[in-house]
Amino acid sequence: MTVAVSWSRLAGWLAAHQPATAELINSPATAVDLRYLEAAVNRPLPGDLVELLELADGTEHRAVRGSLIPTLYNLVPVKDMLSARQMLQEIQRSIYGPGPWSGEGDRAGRPATDWLDSFLPIAQAADTGFLYVDLRDGDQFGCIWEWYPEGGGQSAPRWGGVGEMIEDVAGAFVDGRPALQAYTSGAVWPEKRLPPQLVEVDDGRLQWFAVPD
Repeated sequence: MTVAVSWSRLAGWLAAHQPATAELINSPATAVDLRYLEAAVNRPLPGDLVELLELADGTEHRAVRGSLIPTLYNLVPVKDMLSARQMLQEIQRSIYGPGPWSGEGDRAGRPATDWLDSFLPIAQAADTGFLYVDLRDGDQFGCIWEWYPEGGGQSAPRWGGVGEMIEDVAGAFVDGRPALQAYTSGAVWPEKRLPPQLVEVDDGRLQWFAVPD
């Protein structure tokens, strides 16, 4: 399923069921925005990330409690991708000194204990967490990881790419199926957490909770 089809399903569900959240989706990024982003990271951008940004330049509902992307995340616009990346780079350098960092030469999809210059944040949680795209070379170029400044990264990617992530969320919204099933079955969570399902609470916030299989 293409990013455009998945995003249409996702945005259509929001418009019908969560119009206040739908209104917080930003307009598409401009061609200038995308050229600037690629130049700033000095690496090619995954095609599915570009497709998403051409549909919507993130969201503005980070000020609203709730999350669009499981389980705690909201998409950020290009300008915030770059400011978050710079902040995380500065944290890395302030603690460990100048690079190069361990893992920079690894293939995409390999775990990293350091924040690398080849990582690009695309979503942020209210509790300082980020989702980022792995821009290292390799078959898993463009895969999506979770990162916390105080705890580092996870042991495996959450999704194979932006397209897979948007399709997963759209499926949860429209089809009512749990999200992140591949992630949990991949034993990333050793405590065997159940896959999350979208739940609408009374005040209109979008939240994700674990549900039985």
